[in-house]
Amino acid sequence: MAHAKPTVSLQARNVSKSFTSGDIRSTVLHDLTLDVRAGELTLISGPSGCGKSTLLAILSGLQRPDGGQVFALEQDLNHLDTRALERFRLLHTGFVFQGFNLFPALNALEQVELPLSYLGLSPAEARRRAMASLEEVGLGPRMKLRPSELSGGEKQRVAIARALAKEPDLLFADEPTSALDAANGQIVIDILHRIARAHGTTVLCVSHDPRLVGHADRVLAMEDGRILSDRVPSQTSTPTSGLEEPSA
Repeated sequence: MAHAKPTVSLQARNVSKSFTSGDIRSTVLHDLTLDVRAGELTLISGPSGCGKSTLLAILSGLQRPDGGQVFALEQDLNHLDTRALERFRLLHTGFVFQGFNLFPALNALEQVELPLSYLGLSPAEARRRAMASLEEVGLGPRMKLRPSELSGGEKQRVAIARALAKEPDLLFADEPTSALDAANGQIVIDILHRIARAHGTTVLCVSHDPRLVGHADRVLAMEDGRILSDRVPSQTSTPTSGLEEPSA
């Protein structure tokens, strides 16, 4: 029997994390508790070094906390061993990083198809999903181009399509606009916002880019490993469709 996707899709309860360098032990997350909801773009903002990327890594199962619990899609990640965690990430999560992480020799369609083979999809289904995802991010006409033939904004949209094609419940984006100019950054955040709304996906984005604040459904401001505020920004402007090419 299929279960409805929970409204709260990610939970952290009293999560703490420290790192040791030589004799110095630094606490990066202090007893942190939060809920993240499906169908929303949640932005974790704050200065570099405040712990937001570590929090993203823990919520996505890439790192384990020193203390506390993390629940993702109602599963306690602390109770999953390494192999089970890897399978959870494969089946339920998508990642978008600052540096695109594309293969120079593959065209956009091949970039998006590649991870789908690990899901056991047929080549025909993998191609269908890859093409649909590239169309969704506005790159249908450019899917046969390699990274060297694409702009920075287009490369990031390929990376988003690659994550989207997995049909993830949870989409994690770590500084997805920091390598982009204002116009391309706007396109990327609009696409992430639309994915949350259209697919009911939980989109959790980490960024120190202040331009993104007005485009999130919810903003968690972090500093020194703590959440200082949790607010819903007032959206005075309607997001653009997000697929126009920015002028040079």
